[in-house]
Amino acid sequence: MIVHKEYMENAFAEFWIENRILYIRYKPDIFMDIEAARLIVADRVTFQKGKLYPILCYAEGIASSTKPARDYLAIKGSVLTLAIAYIASPKVSLAMLHFFKEINKPVVPSEIFTSEMAARKFLHSYLS
Repeated sequence: MIVHKEYMENAFAEFWIENRILYIRYKPDIFMDIEAARLIVADRVTFQKGKLYPILCYAEGIASSTKPARDYLAIKGSVLTLAIAYIASPKVSLAMLHFFKEINKPVVPSEIFTSEMAARKFLHSYLS
């Protein structure tokens, strides 16, 4: 059952809110540089209208990223975020996300999943 659903899209990702969780799906073959990271975060923050959300992020579309972009996403990209669950494919994105989590150390609770059900369960613990 969908209680509340809104949608937004930019050149790099699509965003929607469903059942009090914010979803982000990166478009295919994204090169995440600092400009892309800033635009994604700015659009997400605008879309959230000042409200905190747990985020379920489908990261498979990110082909590569720069260190400044990863640093930005780990710290400034966490604004208005309760927790982040990353969904990764078993191939490249899984290794890339583990690297991101260990090296860049996001400032909000962050976990990596290959199962959407497990990711949602993790995020539901942050909903009041």
